[in-house]
Amino acid sequence: MKKRWSLGFILGFIPVMILTLIMQVSVFAAGERATIASCTIAGKDVAVVSVGNVPTGDGLYYLFELKPYEAGIGARTDYCATTPAAETATFVTPLNLNTANSKLYSRFVVATLQGGAFVPVSNEMYITNPEAVATKATGYPVRSKKGLTADWRYSKELASLGAGFAAYELDISRFYMGGGTSYQYNGKNYSFNSGVVAEYDAVVKMLNDAGCNVVMVIKNSFNAATADLICPTARIPGKNCYAMNVVEQGGTEKIEALFSFLANRYSGGSYGTIHNWIIGNEINNNSPWHYMGEMGVDQFAVQYAKEFRVCYNAIKSQNAGARVFLNIDQRWTHTDSNTLAYKGKDVLDKFAAEITASGNIDWGLSFHPHPVPLFNATFWNLPPAYAGLKLIDHTDNSKMVNPTNIDVITNHMMQESMLAPNGNIRHIIISEMGFTSANTQIATNEQIQAAAMVYAYKLAAQNPCIEGIVIHRQIDNASEAANDGMAVGIMTAAGVPKPSYEAFRNMDVGNTDYLLPVLGASSWAELGCN
Repeated sequence: MKKRWSLGFILGFIPVMILTLIMQVSVFAAGERATIASCTIAGKDVAVVSVGNVPTGDGLYYLFELKPYEAGIGARTDYCATTPAAETATFVTPLNLNTANSKLYSRFVVATLQGGAFVPVSNEMYITNPEAVATKATGYPVRSKKGLTADWRYSKELASLGAGFAAYELDISRFYMGGGTSYQYNGKNYSFNSGVVAEYDAVVKMLNDAGCNVVMVIKNSFNAATADLICPTARIPGKNCYAMNVVEQGGTEKIEALFSFLANRYSGGSYGTIHNWIIGNEINNNSPWHYMGEMGVDQFAVQYAKEFRVCYNAIKSQNAGARVFLNIDQRWTHTDSNTLAYKGKDVLDKFAAEITASGNIDWGLSFHPHPVPLFNATFWNLPPAYAGLKLIDHTDNSKMVNPTNIDVITNHMMQESMLAPNGNIRHIIISEMGFTSANTQIATNEQIQAAAMVYAYKLAAQNPCIEGIVIHRQIDNASEAANDGMAVGIMTAAGVPKPSYEAFRNMDVGNTDYLLPVLGASSWAELGCN
């Protein structure tokens, strides 16, 4: 009824000629559209190619630039390029790298001039090769697949343990709480907390010197002083981590500058290298792990894709060799009473579709195939309360993913719609997988922990699509142990090695057969391990 009343109102007060023009604009915008086929950096310019012929009154196409925080061209007239209308049309516009007019993070849309207004007639697309302007390209050393959530105090032990990966956390809010380290970016001066910068200078170098590929998990904490880094719909305290602000200009530019600074600084040289960047922790759990506010999974995935792309472009434009990942937990198609804990599969698929539609890039996937439930160290046997729920199988509809069925993830990533721009399967790592040595609900001990860790590692390592496997963690975390029953370290909180310490050292190159009786087996092959 509302639509009919509105149309009647218009018919009564707007001349028929204007109404006809409005209808034509609608037809042009919705019925006959161009498609941006590519959007790439070419030297000092951005080259945009569109295909499809759209009617135009003046015979021209116009290209508009949209910043990440801009919703559309609206009434704007400041197009950045124009070209004659054609089935294949090419636009060229200056990139203006590292200036106030930089287009590095922008997306582009084709418009036509209709009745004195510019009307978008194409999809919107971002630059897909930000690495083209990078001055650095660090390598990715081939090392053991095994890694640890590291503790800097014991970083020197990583080398003797043979760890190929070391995971660590970085909270972006800390860099804007204080200053002292200056950085000029896109025509503005920024100042980052010198103490925090010095801390990460030391940590990244320590982990590199231990022979590890560094996996940096990016988080964003709540602090009133840095609230502009948080998505506007999420600015309430009490969550573990928060989505980044790519909705407002000020917050977006601060995020661009910080990631540019970090990627430039940790790309080889005296400060070491961050090889892997994970944008957010278990993002499918909106609340409390990547809080964006009350919204459905579709809106969440679209917004996260924008957030991811800003970080990706900042990182890859500094270090062409860096790898950038999203992260999901073990809930593949499972839902529970937390309506903001989405299915991991849904978030992944919707994110992939949004990225592909707006300019495919070389994103990677990290995931957490923890035991089900988390404190069940004997992950190969579900507790009675869980056994009848049919949570674990090897189909694409499995409710959960644990160490026994990680093939669910890798098989899903082999689908054509999920492949990288070069046609290969994307980079995939397990960035967190932990086994507790003590729990009050399910009986376990340090020997079971060691056996479970080795078993899970062998299951994962034989999958050729898994490039790295981070065991969570190097030492027990007091909060995890007390609140979650998760004493998952291979060392106690006091730094005392558990049996899993030596098991970790040997699980890819040494003898771990002594753990087989704990698993009720006589060989690893009997358990399905190579």
